[in-house]
Amino acid sequence: MKEIHLSSSILHDSDPSTENYHEHALSQEQPSWKKLLYLQQPFPDNYTDQSFLSQLKRNTTVAKYSYKNLVQAFSFIVFYISCILLVILMFIGIYEKQWDPIIPTLISTGISLIGFFTLNNLSMNMRSLMVITFILLIVSPILKSLTKSTSSDSIWAISCVLCLANSIFHDYSMKVSYRPIVSTNISLSNAIVLASRLSTTLEVFLFVLFAIEVNILLPLFDAKIRLSGLEAIHWTIAFLTFNLASYLVYVLLNYKFLVYWVLSVFVMVVIMPMYFLSLQRYKNEIQGPWDVAKPKFMKSGIQN
Repeated sequence: MKEIHLSSSILHDSDPSTENYHEHALSQEQPSWKKLLYLQQPFPDNYTDQSFLSQLKRNTTVAKYSYKNLVQAFSFIVFYISCILLVILMFIGIYEKQWDPIIPTLISTGISLIGFFTLNNLSMNMRSLMVITFILLIVSPILKSLTKSTSSDSIWAISCVLCLANSIFHDYSMKVSYRPIVSTNISLSNAIVLASRLSTTLEVFLFVLFAIEVNILLPLFDAKIRLSGLEAIHWTIAFLTFNLASYLVYVLLNYKFLVYWVLSVFVMVVIMPMYFLSLQRYKNEIQGPWDVAKPKFMKSGIQN
């Protein structure tokens, strides 16, 4: 009995090695899993190999932003909104306060002429400015009576919608091919809509010209300056534009609107970058072997 019990214990102790041997034999017989859909493999449909997540990547394309860069990026929005606000305040001054639009337009025209020297193809740009001015002189009588049958409340509502769309669809990026086509058309439409409320043809011509120079050409010059690396000039222009808009808000409206304007700028420049950075920690982008392969286009052809 002792011999039988000893032999059975020996057999029982040798079971794990026997199982390992069988598993090793099966692993040698069974081929390794491959990530090939068209290949028929001896695995179930829901099989997940241990090497499937070996190529898992997390947040590889997520850009890391600094607070300083975000403040600079949001300041571009403040600068463009200041340009829009200058056009609106100019219209309020002409329409309600009977301002003479000649002096502001002469100042903006002088700044535009200086800005044209910063652009390439100076002769072509000057020719374009002269063509635009000549066309405005011709169509100003038509623009003055364009919305004569429309109520003023409808004009104010349309202008508010256009200003909001202008600030949303403007191109705030620093690209070499800076072409804000959508915002340019919206700015011109807003200037025409507001100019139709003015009383004289001269006021219509000067206001539309002022709006083009401040709301279209000035951001164009600023983008060129930023791309050239002249950050000091950019910040000077942005600072002067913001202060001029703030001063006109105080003069034409009242201090309450000035407080609202300054608080809005503070939220955009200081609070919004902080909020944006706080959301970055929730970014969780996962990339792995299940993603669709992207072809690499070469000059000679397509490289797989």
